[in-house]
Amino acid sequence: MQIKDLFDFIVLFVIFIGVLFLTYYATKKMAAFNKKMTFNKNMQIIEVLQLGQGQYLYIVQVGGEYHLFGVAKENVSYCVKLDEDKLDLLAKEEKSFHEYFNQFIKGKQVNNDENK
Repeated sequence: MQIKDLFDFIVLFVIFIGVLFLTYYATKKMAAFNKKMTFNKNMQIIEVLQLGQGQYLYIVQVGGEYHLFGVAKENVSYCVKLDEDKLDLLAKEEKSFHEYFNQFIKGKQVNNDENK
């Protein structure tokens, strides 16, 4: 009876690994498809600010101009054309997971040293 149990375990483990692989593959394909669909040459969302549930302000670059749009659940409203000179367009430097993890570990080590 133990050989049958071991065989069942191996079969279930292989099925589990197969499901994980298919999920990974499907997710990668969907991400690539969405990336193709959202790529635009002339329009780009620069910044989003959530005002409330279902209410947002968008700064959108159209060509070389910047525009402010208000978006609610069922409508989109054009607000104003923005002056590029008054906008702070410097992108925030995004850290990788590795950098955040190292910062987290260093913080934990500092806290442990202070507790001693």
